[in-house]
Amino acid sequence: MQALTVRIFGVRLRLRRVGSLRDIRLHVVAACAVALTAVGCGKEQPAAGPAQKVVEEKVAPYTYPAPVKGHYKEINIGEFDLVDGIAYPATGGAGTVVYVTDKPIASPMIAGSACPMTQARVLAELRNAKYLEVTLTHGTSKYFAAGTYFSGSSREQEVGGRYWSSRMKEDPERAIGSVLHKRQGSFDFDLPLSSPKVKEVSEGDRTQGNRYDVTASKPTEQAVTAAYKAMHDAALKKNLKGLLAAQGFDAKQIAAIRGLEGIDADFIVYADRFLVPSAADEVSVKPGTGYVRTEGSNSKGQKFANFYHFAPCGDHLVLVSIAENPQ
Repeated sequence: MQALTVRIFGVRLRLRRVGSLRDIRLHVVAACAVALTAVGCGKEQPAAGPAQKVVEEKVAPYTYPAPVKGHYKEINIGEFDLVDGIAYPATGGAGTVVYVTDKPIASPMIAGSACPMTQARVLAELRNAKYLEVTLTHGTSKYFAAGTYFSGSSREQEVGGRYWSSRMKEDPERAIGSVLHKRQGSFDFDLPLSSPKVKEVSEGDRTQGNRYDVTASKPTEQAVTAAYKAMHDAALKKNLKGLLAAQGFDAKQIAAIRGLEGIDADFIVYADRFLVPSAADEVSVKPGTGYVRTEGSNSKGQKFANFYHFAPCGDHLVLVSIAENPQ
């Protein structure tokens, strides 16, 4: 009696040779049944596929009573309702900035931050929200700003009080009032009065060419590049949680922001504004800001040469604007 060693699908089995070849085949069939428990018999094993994107855990919806109510219509910007916003003392104490948006920006979560206007702008740009802004001094504003972050903006200067009027209740903790534009719409607001720890730049300032706090320190090129890479990597991985963390939002803020209705769809559009390849072609820094310029294509194969502008917010450099330049 002889022994026969066989290997079936990587499993080594030792069989006794008894009788004819037919007997041996029967033993092999039986052995295959044993091997089946380890690797399967007579079936191809599926090849390993590409790594799958990690699915973010579900978060609870985040809702709150709308602190802003109003409607606006302008031929170049569009027609929209106003639902959210922030208010804070203007730099230098020249009135109260009231900034309102057509999409929720988690205002209860950012009103108490060190840089509420910067965080509001970050979220409004991520959502491509439309906005209005005034700076009220004794209930009146010298300008009326309106716009979007990717489709243009405007600023009207007061000319004899012809086009808009406003009022605001005197309150040390809240900004409560209304603004009426005689041709284009109006809004009411009831917002906590934030206390920024930095010199915030309003949209009214930006339309005047004052886009950054020139008294702030100058970031290093390495810090700007690292901030851009963190944002770019999170965007291409469709990782909203990671992108918000890179922007300096804390865990509680991130959970609330991710719970905003429609935020996931807005993020998909926003993420496509980051290009492939990811390498920075140019990095520039100056007091209060830094930018990265890069050329590449989005997911649709459209070519751009974009500028990604960063500003300090607490311990982070945050992305406050993207200038898209189709090629």
